[in-house]
Amino acid sequence: MPKLLSALGLICLCGLTFMLNACSNNKEQDSPAMQVVVAPVEEAEIPIEASFSATLSAKETVEVRAKISGYITEKLFKEGAMVQEGEVLYRLDDRDLKAALETAKANAAKAKSAWENDERTAQRYIPLAKSGAVSMQERDVVVSRAEESLAYYKAAQADEEKALVNLSYATITAPISGYITRSNVEVGSYVGAGSQLLTTVYKIDPIRAEFSITDKEYLEYLSRFQEDKLQEVKFRLELGDDRYPYPYEGRLEMADPIVGSNTNTIGVRAEFPNPSRKLRPGLYVNVIGQSGTKEALTVPEVAVMDFGGGKAVFTVDAENRLVPVPVQIGNLIGDRRVINKGLSKGQQVVIEGLVNAQPNMKVEVVTAPAALPTPGNGQNATPPVENPDENTGADSTGAVNAAPAA
Repeated sequence: MPKLLSALGLICLCGLTFMLNACSNNKEQDSPAMQVVVAPVEEAEIPIEASFSATLSAKETVEVRAKISGYITEKLFKEGAMVQEGEVLYRLDDRDLKAALETAKANAAKAKSAWENDERTAQRYIPLAKSGAVSMQERDVVVSRAEESLAYYKAAQADEEKALVNLSYATITAPISGYITRSNVEVGSYVGAGSQLLTTVYKIDPIRAEFSITDKEYLEYLSRFQEDKLQEVKFRLELGDDRYPYPYEGRLEMADPIVGSNTNTIGVRAEFPNPSRKLRPGLYVNVIGQSGTKEALTVPEVAVMDFGGGKAVFTVDAENRLVPVPVQIGNLIGDRRVINKGLSKGQQVVIEGLVNAQPNMKVEVVTAPAALPTPGNGQNATPPVENPDENTGADSTGAVNAAPAA
C-alpha cells in the first residue's frame, strides 16, 4: 500500500512539472519580444596615448634673502599677490649704511687730492732730472709717491663703490615676476645677511608638469622615433578626479639622461602655458602623452555595460537572443569607446532598448530607436529614479544589471 501511494505521488509530481513548463513556454511565446537597436563595430584611427600621474611645479622658484644684516623697517607687498621684477618688497634700516657711504666718499676725495698733488710734483721732477737740476734718485722717490697715492685713491674709490652697493642692498626687490608667498619676517625683525629666508617668488606662466616614464615606455617611444612614425610627443593635462581637460597643449621640456637604477624610470618634464595662472605648483594632475596614431576597433560608449565584474556588450544571435560578450576596453574618444579585445570589425552590438536586459532574452532588432515603456501600453512601467548614482543596478534607460561603463 505505501509503495502504491508513493508511485501515485510521483506521477502527480511529474504531471504538475509538465504543466508548469508548458505554461512557462506558452507565456514566453505569448509575450512580445523587446525591441533593440544595434550598431556595427567600426575601425578608426585613434591617437596612441599614455597617462602619467604628475605634479605641477613653477617655471622658476627664487628665494628672497637679505644680502646685508639689519632691521626691517618696511614690508611693501601683499602676501599671495603678483609682483613684478624689481618691485620693492622690504626696506632695511639704512642710516649706518648712508653714514658709511659718506665716509667712503670723503676718503675717496681726500685720496684723490693727495694723488693729484703728488702727480703734479712728479711731472715737475721728471724734466728737472733730465736737465740735471735734481738727481735721478729724487725723481724716482717723487714718482713712486705719486704712484702710491694713485693706488690709495683707487682703493678709496672701491670703498665708496662698496658702500654704495651696501646701501642699495637695504632695499630688497623682487628678483623675478611671479606670485609671492607669505612673509617669514615682520617689521622690526633683525635679519642676517643670507641666513634667513624672507619669502619666495614663483613664476608659474608657463608651468611645468613633472612625471616619470618606465624604461619600457622610453624604448617604445625611441622605436617610433627611429621608424619615422613619430616626430614629436604632444602633451595635454587632465585635472581633478573628474579629469577635466585643460585647454592648452604642452611641449616636452626635458628628460633625464639616465634611467634610475632603483625605479627603472626616467624623469620627464613638460611645459604648459598658464596665462590665467589658475594652475598652481604642487597640484596633482594627469599628463596624457600622445605619440602618433593607430587603427583600433570602437563601439558607441552606450553599448558598454558593467557585467559579471567586468565590461561587456550585448550582441544578438541567430535566434534573436541577447548574448553578452566580455570585452577589454580602452580610452574613450568622444562618444565612442575603444575595444582592445573581445570583438571584431563588423559585429553588431546593442546600443538602445536595453530594458531589463538579461542574457538569452528574446529581442527584436529594429532600425528606429526603441520607445520606452509607458503606463497603459501593456508593459510594466519603470518607475523614475530620482538619484541614478544610488541605483547602481540601472542605467539611464532603466536597464537593470547593465549599467554603462564609466
